[in-house]
Amino acid sequence: MKKIKYIFFAVITATILSCADNSTEPELVLSNESLAGNYDIAVLDSDIETSTIVANIPVTVANASLVGDTFQVDVVINADGTFTAGGQYRVVSTITPVGTPPINETEIIIVEPSSGSYILNSLQNTVTFTSQDAGLLEGTFNVIVFNETTFTLNQQIEETLGDLTLKINVNLSLERK
Repeated sequence: MKKIKYIFFAVITATILSCADNSTEPELVLSNESLAGNYDIAVLDSDIETSTIVANIPVTVANASLVGDTFQVDVVINADGTFTAGGQYRVVSTITPVGTPPINETEIIIVEPSSGSYILNSLQNTVTFTSQDAGLLEGTFNVIVFNETTFTLNQQIEETLGDLTLKINVNLSLERK
């Protein structure tokens, strides 16, 4: 009787383990041809830390969080290394200067139709967008996810404005139409 229980237990265990989730979408090879398509923006958010130097020590003076929603932006990426983007979306921003309450603002952002070019670097898994008007897609992004339906990017920028240093982290996710 014990052998039957062990065999039964082994069969059930093997059945459960063989039913693992195999529903993940296969990754595509990042190329101009596989990237080409029409996309909607699904996620656009950024975090900004503003700091300055006081007595040779970096001091954070403010943090900001910007979250986009209600996207009506069309992004078209072409196999010839060009792209277009235009439309509008809403952004909710929260700015928190150190020692004061957060400041919340909501704004409609209009992305004037713009075009530009892009260069893929499949070895470093990056894409660099260049546009004439420094629009929505500008600069080098790390490719986080690229499959048949989703193209997720991350960009980290550090800028200096006078005595202030801004560390900007941008997340952008596009979904194929």
